[in-house]
Amino acid sequence: MRHLALSIFRILAISAAVALSGQGGAFAQQATAAPDGYRAQFEDYYTPATATPVSPDAEGFIRRWTILEPIAKSFSSNSMLTDNYLTEVMAEEYFKDQFTIIPEDGAKVKYGKTALVWHALDSKKYFVNLLRFAEGYGKEYFQQMYWAFTIIDCEEDITDVRLSGGANSGAVWYLNGEEVLRLTNDRDLIVDDCMSKRVTLHKGRNILRGAVLNGQGMATFCLRFVDGQGRPVTGYTISSIIPKKRR
Repeated sequence: MRHLALSIFRILAISAAVALSGQGGAFAQQATAAPDGYRAQFEDYYTPATATPVSPDAEGFIRRWTILEPIAKSFSSNSMLTDNYLTEVMAEEYFKDQFTIIPEDGAKVKYGKTALVWHALDSKKYFVNLLRFAEGYGKEYFQQMYWAFTIIDCEEDITDVRLSGGANSGAVWYLNGEEVLRLTNDRDLIVDDCMSKRVTLHKGRNILRGAVLNGQGMATFCLRFVDGQGRPVTGYTISSIIPKKRR
């Protein structure tokens, strides 16, 4: 009964926060994760990544990611996630070397005076549930920016492919340092909602990183590479860097 009461209280609290944010006044509040972290729900979506590389799933989705604990961003509505807004947001520096860092599982960065931790995880779903990620680590999950990173290794060049994905709500993705995909405005998670121009996954290591922003409601994303006919590309491996002490 105690867990049922907590769940009911949490639902009412989130509903109130959403209602207040819709009024657009100073009373809009961020929902905060419950003290117990809701680990059971987190474990429905994630398992810890290992040092052994994995392949995309049968549909080509990338499930292994190293995700940074969220950074608070002050916007109450996903309709604010316009192209111009995302350009401004991504031009800011949030932590040192944010576009070149190769994060290890458990590594920390400083955002202002706050230490944020990178977590290497495998998603149990084709999509990545960022709300459950934040909730599982006891972090706020509304009005947040989520940075995600993964390593793609190829035995040979894979040419003329597109990065294809969906997000709830806004996102910007970079392949080997170049922006290749941007999702704007208030949108739901839809497979292959947007696609990049044709790109090449080079022989050896490729770095895919980006940020997802969400005001209220669910925060998710999914990504895969597809060929010229829209078929999933699966001929590569995906890795996270796991320090020996954490293996």
